[in-house]
Amino acid sequence: MEKQIIVVDDEELLLNMLKESLEALGHPCLTFKNAKDALAGLASSLPDVLITDISMSQMSGLELTKEAKRIRPDLIVIMMTGYIEDFSYDQAIEAGAADFIKKPFTIQELLMRVNHVKMQEKLRTISITDELTGLLNRRGFFALAEQQLKMAGRTKAEMALLFADVDSLKTVNDTFGHQEGDRALTAIADIFRETFRDSDILARMSGDEFAILLIDASEENISLITERLDRAVSAFNKRGHVPYTLSLSTGIVAFDGDTQRSMDALLKEADALMYREKLKKRTGGL
Repeated sequence: MEKQIIVVDDEELLLNMLKESLEALGHPCLTFKNAKDALAGLASSLPDVLITDISMSQMSGLELTKEAKRIRPDLIVIMMTGYIEDFSYDQAIEAGAADFIKKPFTIQELLMRVNHVKMQEKLRTISITDELTGLLNRRGFFALAEQQLKMAGRTKAEMALLFADVDSLKTVNDTFGHQEGDRALTAIADIFRETFRDSDILARMSGDEFAILLIDASEENISLITERLDRAVSAFNKRGHVPYTLSLSTGIVAFDGDTQRSMDALLKEADALMYREKLKKRTGGL
């Protein structure tokens, strides 16, 4: 089924023309005259492309793009502008746009841009995705996490970074085989998907190590976050689908946009906390 395209512009004539033309060519289309309504529409639909004008009242296309990408990091955004001399390509890319198109344009030109960006996004997704679990790989995590860290610097948003290691994966591999070890890793990835929000950034960093960047998570939420994850792992083990018990050692660091630490430094800090928890398990909590 063809996913919807959302178009946002305060020119009603252009909106009607684009909707009619896109749908005539088999592309379901939702149109909005302002960013606020578009964000509401984004939350209640499943588009894969957002096309927005840059200059709009109340909220600009750049601001809309930032907010839309926060809600849906996988959303492809193309910006429209009639004033190329006032357009900053760097600002658009930093906001999360994949391409831009200058007004006036033909519907064929717009669809060429959409198809080109979709293909580029597909190739990029393959390059930043862990083949086994379907989560981001290390490269993908740093690409998206660094972007979120920059945004937090401007918005002063609170976030948390969780680093997790699967306990005794080597024992699972040695006892039941590497195929079962892979099954354990995919099970953990599924638990993360069920536990965390779509806006959070989930990644498999290496063999049995995972990282989750939690958006809009404060230090006060840390215990709730870890408890929710513990319950999800316990629920999996109670179902008894595998001949072993899954468990995680975790370390979590809360921070905000004022942090002077890099994402690499935050990962090392969370990794150290995780290792401390793993050591406690090995020594019986001593």
